[in-house]
Amino acid sequence: MRVYKFGGSSIGSAARIRHVAGIIGSGLAETRIVVVVSAIQKVTDMLAEAASLAGKGDGSYRDRIAEIASLHASICTELFGSGEADAWLAGMASELNDVAGGIFLLRDLSDKSLALMLSYGERLSSWIVGRYLRQAGIAAETVDARELIVTDGNYCYAKVDAHATESLVRQKVHFLDTVPVVTGFIASAADGSVTNLGRGGSDYTATILGAALHAGEVWIWTDVDGFYSADPKRVPDARVLPDISYAEAMELSHAGAKVLHPLAVQPAMKAGIPLLIRNSFNPAAPGTRIEEAPEAVSVLPRPVTGLTSINRVVLLNLSGSGMAGVPGTASRLFTCLARHSINIIFISQASSEQSISLAILPGQASMAKKVLEEEFSREIEARRIDPIHVRRNLAMVAVVGNKMSGHPGVSAQLFETLGKNGINVIAVAQGANEMNISLVVDSEDEDKALNCIHESFFLSRRKVHVFIAGTGTIAKSLISQIRAHRSTLQEEMDLDVVVCGLANTRSMAMDREGIDLERWHEAMQPREDRDGIEGYIRMIRELNLHNTIVVDCTASPKVAEAYPGLLQENISVATANKLGMAGPWELYRRISDARRKSNAKFLYETNVGAGLPIINTLNDLRNSGDKIICIEGVLSGTLSYIFNELRKGGRFSEIVRKAKQAGYTEPDPRDDLSGADFARKLLILGRELGYRLEYADVECESLVPESCRGEMTPEEFLDRLSTIDGWYAEEIAKAGAEGMTIAFTGELKDGKAKVGLKRVPLESPVAGLNGTENLVVFTTDRYLKTPLVVKGPGAGGEVTAGGVFADILRIAGYLV
Repeated sequence: MRVYKFGGSSIGSAARIRHVAGIIGSGLAETRIVVVVSAIQKVTDMLAEAASLAGKGDGSYRDRIAEIASLHASICTELFGSGEADAWLAGMASELNDVAGGIFLLRDLSDKSLALMLSYGERLSSWIVGRYLRQAGIAAETVDARELIVTDGNYCYAKVDAHATESLVRQKVHFLDTVPVVTGFIASAADGSVTNLGRGGSDYTATILGAALHAGEVWIWTDVDGFYSADPKRVPDARVLPDISYAEAMELSHAGAKVLHPLAVQPAMKAGIPLLIRNSFNPAAPGTRIEEAPEAVSVLPRPVTGLTSINRVVLLNLSGSGMAGVPGTASRLFTCLARHSINIIFISQASSEQSISLAILPGQASMAKKVLEEEFSREIEARRIDPIHVRRNLAMVAVVGNKMSGHPGVSAQLFETLGKNGINVIAVAQGANEMNISLVVDSEDEDKALNCIHESFFLSRRKVHVFIAGTGTIAKSLISQIRAHRSTLQEEMDLDVVVCGLANTRSMAMDREGIDLERWHEAMQPREDRDGIEGYIRMIRELNLHNTIVVDCTASPKVAEAYPGLLQENISVATANKLGMAGPWELYRRISDARRKSNAKFLYETNVGAGLPIINTLNDLRNSGDKIICIEGVLSGTLSYIFNELRKGGRFSEIVRKAKQAGYTEPDPRDDLSGADFARKLLILGRELGYRLEYADVECESLVPESCRGEMTPEEFLDRLSTIDGWYAEEIAKAGAEGMTIAFTGELKDGKAKVGLKRVPLESPVAGLNGTENLVVFTTDRYLKTPLVVKGPGAGGEVTAGGVFADILRIAGYLV
């Protein structure tokens, strides 16, 4: 024998009922079937609303009952045509109106009345399903569970009398020759009054019947493919679990998984009957099998079986020095709450005995606070215990798995993952069986927590979510590089770099699933009310994705000013924008403080030398104990190119024009020729060495003639620049006569920074540079006789984008 239970969505229309009849018919070809049905989808909610309205004296309850009658009438008409069903439905609607009318007249909705009102959902659905099965040629009859399941008098969440129920089930169901279609959810007390088993209780009805009848299996037909490793609506990467243990199913159900009623596992587990979760919309899917845990296998499986959450809980905290060493405090606390039927879903107590935290559902929070403060009024008045502290807008996340027991590192992995994503754990509890780690977080972090935990324990391929500010030359090159190498990273590093956001001053694109990098231009939309970097960052915060990296490919001071806030929210940053680390000292200090206090990463290798490892090299030297004596060299790819070409005999103005056309300069070449960019790079290196330097402290020689420093377009500037071509030709000639050449170099020594023109020997490494090459010479205690040289391309969108991409991958390596 099998017990089939069908949920409300499975019988939500005439077409669905026909489909269910086909499933039952197929099952009957293999074994005898007992059917349990829920109310038709949304009907229980409509009944509860009608009862509530009637209890408030609101006559609109009649409209809700009319809607319920109309819904069932339309299904009956489609299945049976008009006739007997119409009369029967009219009679049921009349009964329901009578019950609601009594509540309306009394202006009192008791649990007893509510249980009676709610029972009509299953009574209606079971009659319709039973009649259609008979019409389809299947011998079936409707069985009212009020005649089978005996409970106590707790009308809306009744406790089952297992012995009396088992006896009745065997008497009334076991010997039936037809298919019983049993009302789920409802039962009756010893006096015959209607009770119910709590919302979702039809699952419980099915396992009660299965245990009493010694069924071979109980199949719970629902609208999902089985138990998932996490809620697929919240975690897109969640997967169906082929099998789990009874204990794991109970833990997941009690902690918020809505696939199965929390109490439904107990009868099946006690009787040793397997439970199967199947999808009535997709009967071919194998579903999830729930039974005793299999014997240990040689290869240790994943320690975590699944995640679940309750997305609205309230945390109450009872604390005070007067609790320590006082026997009976916890007993009074729990007895008080039990006396007022307040259900506790989470408990945590500090070893100091000075605080007990417990989570309850929001609807019971005010009552819980009131009764506890009454219970402990004397202690609160004497200040031995603090007033009850209530914290709202929280979520409880549960990490469940049989194999967590004795598996070192699960908690470490869990809390490290949460910490790197900036998710604050407010309270935590773990049972001695080590099967469930429950933790409380802010509600706004629930999805983020579920996704990062799930990825950490279930996925070999990890994701980082990238948001790019700027769509200029560097950003375009970066997008091309990510697009070209994404599949390689997925295959070789199990890393998926997902670009979820792009923004410039005029437009923006945002997609949590990832922007199509082949057609990203098409995705860009006007900024509308999301102006400025603040609007973009606000959207990033609203998405609140795990493993988030903001990438700054702008030259905007406003974007740089946002770095401290991003880091404080544990959002990592990779930047090619020098205006943060080379900005005002106060901004630099704020960024540095945020870096120290945050779990996020802040990488800015491309601020100095584009893709060259200059900052990393400097930090490696310092961190290993070496003393930096002097840093010198060429730190501008643009100026390196200009002077390298000048040494070949070109005219200065023509070389600058050529550099601009090649994309080596800023839109206005004066930004490069002023030496400001070079000075900022040297300033960053000075600050890395611990010197408190401002930009004004860098001695910087500008190559822009006085006559070219006024208001003018870049083209006008280039035209005027030819007036100094002769001076550069003479300087090159004079230096050459002395076996030297000229170069634009920088030096950082003894806390002082200097940038400007300098004569260097022809045999100097500087004189041997080509194209946009940069060169940095580190003279240190260890590299004193033979200084350490870092040399390579120092300008160009591709090179800089490559450096930014490398920083993204370094951050990704840390996060995942």
